[in-house]
Amino acid sequence: MKTGILITARLGSTRLGRKHLLPVNGVPVITYLAGRLIREFEVEIRSGLVVPVIATSDEPENRAFETLATGGLSVFYGSLNNIPLRHLQAAKALSFDNIVAVDGDDILCSVEGMRAVYEALKNKAQYVSTIGLPFGMNSFGYARRFLEASLDGRGGDILETGWGRIFDAAVLKTIAMPLVADDPALRFTLDYDDDYMFFKAVIEALAERVYEATVVEIVECVRRGGLTRLNARVSEEYWANFRKNVDKEDKAHGA
Repeated sequence: MKTGILITARLGSTRLGRKHLLPVNGVPVITYLAGRLIREFEVEIRSGLVVPVIATSDEPENRAFETLATGGLSVFYGSLNNIPLRHLQAAKALSFDNIVAVDGDDILCSVEGMRAVYEALKNKAQYVSTIGLPFGMNSFGYARRFLEASLDGRGGDILETGWGRIFDAAVLKTIAMPLVADDPALRFTLDYDDDYMFFKAVIEALAERVYEATVVEIVECVRRGGLTRLNARVSEEYWANFRKNVDKEDKAHGA
């Protein structure tokens, strides 16, 4: 059984252009996300059971991701504005049975969570998500067959924001991961310049531990340094934009 870990990313963001390539310690910030998951799944990657892939839209500017294609990481180009369709295209092209979906904005996404999703899919779960981690640290995944069935009749839709809404929630298996106390001030996603400054500070503070740090270590590092102050003010704007984009997509296909 072959699993693709798909890092969904593109370089055309309107709020923070080419954000995944912004430098931290001289390397693109997305390198830390890729490096952490490659380290976690090193054995499975070597044996061909897991394949890490940046899944991006087929646009010229995204060819820049090819500079990151090392250590088993590759780049797949698919649908321009339908992310689940892009995942299905990758699964078919690369012969994946299962997919662990990781948002490329979530630079310090929990590798413990990715591992839990991977194991659940191996054990025949169709649709899985971690819950209980700080915003930007959860991950989810699905079987290729479930993804294909969920996309029936929706291949032409625009699905870029909140696209998990197309899946049958009754099928969802949740994996609780209460590793740290719930704190809405914790925001681990890259959408604004403030978020970039936050990740830069956290990664620099973690230093050589960044590739192996656990959720608990990362959160303790943030709290110890008072780093939530760096991106606290953008949360409300983020959710307002999120809701606006979901409404726009739903109206575009008559939902």
